[in-house]
Amino acid sequence: MGSMPNTTNPLSKSQWAAIDKRVRKVDEDRWISSRYAPAAQRQALTALYALAYELARVRLAVSEETLGLIRFQWWREALNELDEGKPAREHDVCLALAEEVAAGRLKPGAMQRLVDGYEAAFVAQDRSQEPEAWLALIAASLLASHHDWAEEIRDVAPAYAALRRSETKAFGPHVKSVPKSIRPAVAHYRLRKHYSEKGEPNAVTKRLSILKAIRTGQV
Repeated sequence: MGSMPNTTNPLSKSQWAAIDKRVRKVDEDRWISSRYAPAAQRQALTALYALAYELARVRLAVSEETLGLIRFQWWREALNELDEGKPAREHDVCLALAEEVAAGRLKPGAMQRLVDGYEAAFVAQDRSQEPEAWLALIAASLLASHHDWAEEIRDVAPAYAALRRSETKAFGPHVKSVPKSIRPAVAHYRLRKHYSEKGEPNAVTKRLSILKAIRTGQV
């Protein structure tokens, strides 16, 4: 078990807004879903998705495996330091994560598995190995400590990710209704219908589709 995190200066509203804007730009699907979470959990989801982006984009930022491994190790050590109660590193996403760890909404150990997963996918040069399901499981557990949708997440997350990457046209598994408590973590899976039929939907279609998932639980 890690130590209690040291007190750190919270990010300003403008710094949080900058992170939020970044997530909206690079991961609009999850960003829209997260808008339906309560304010505190919404902020934690923003920090989580910002970390996922930092890890996912290593494959775009470097061409040599060694340089990529250095970046993953940086994040691994940064999360270890948060778990040990050390001050956060001077990176806006790391500082955001520190706030959410201190508040008890995010766990360094769970995020370490994200690092491991993205690193494995990077080394294998196989995006199908990216930890899409684990990312969604963290997000869902952040919203509700207990739910009965973990198996469905493991089934549908890879299908959604493959559709989003245009690697398949298969809709993927049909799943039972999502519990209301965790819908802001997975409502974007409803976009599978659009990705499978016509490719990436426009912003209005995304919002309407995700809203329907929030209301009905059907993804």
